[in-house]
Amino acid sequence: MTTTGPGAGGLTLTLLNGDSSWKIEVDGTRLLLDPWLDGPAIVGVKALHVARLGTPAVKLEEVLPVDALLVSHPFPDHCNATTLRQLPRDLPAFAPRVVRPFLKAIGRFRRVGEIPNLTRGGAPLVVGNADVAWFRAAAPLDTTHNALVVRGRRSGATVMYCPHAVLLQGPTIEAVERYLGGRLDALLCSFTLLDLPGYLGGVANLGKEAAVALVERLAPRHVLATHDGEKPDSGFIARVEKITRHPDIVSALSGRAPSSRPVVPVTGEPLPLVPAA
Repeated sequence: MTTTGPGAGGLTLTLLNGDSSWKIEVDGTRLLLDPWLDGPAIVGVKALHVARLGTPAVKLEEVLPVDALLVSHPFPDHCNATTLRQLPRDLPAFAPRVVRPFLKAIGRFRRVGEIPNLTRGGAPLVVGNADVAWFRAAAPLDTTHNALVVRGRRSGATVMYCPHAVLLQGPTIEAVERYLGGRLDALLCSFTLLDLPGYLGGVANLGKEAAVALVERLAPRHVLATHDGEKPDSGFIARVEKITRHPDIVSALSGRAPSSRPVVPVTGEPLPLVPAA
């Protein structure tokens, strides 16, 4: 796997595990997002829930070097201890405030910085040649329906990552729209419906219709499904969850978002979406 290297521009995305781990290269800055490349994802104890990757992940040594780590959610398929403990200790690591305690508890990184919540206003985090902004869901107990936006400081190339989708009403999507200012080069969003009982948080992934509505509203140049990989799982949650998949995003978007191009990534293959100037 090649790296962009300092001084390069544009936007290149690489899916790393067939699900929701990405390498984002923008304006020469290489960001590792939500790496789950090794081992299971265990929620608490195996009796509660354990998931395994259905697609072989890219080997970590083929992903490195990177300039920084970003972790968007506290869940083990985003904040995966087995993978994170294999990363360099001095790698700059960043997470939203609600995620930082989980990332720090892994005990691997010398410094864990905070990605600011721009739903409340403020300025993005600067990481190399990239601005990184986080938009938290408005409901106090909703740690799921958030968005992470990475923008190249030189090119303006912009990617938005919302692996569970974003609610289409309220201050979160409004703050996202203000920040984007009409430019979104790539949207990474789930098209899967993951319905959990209310005592487990309710609907986690909002599903196809929510994803299509988000595409219609934001009009990204490219759309890529994320967090939609099939992951064999077991435990109590696996017995009560209801999953509806829609792997064909081309048909989902047909006639609904003419300005947005669906892209189907292949694990491990870089996708140059915005060329270097």
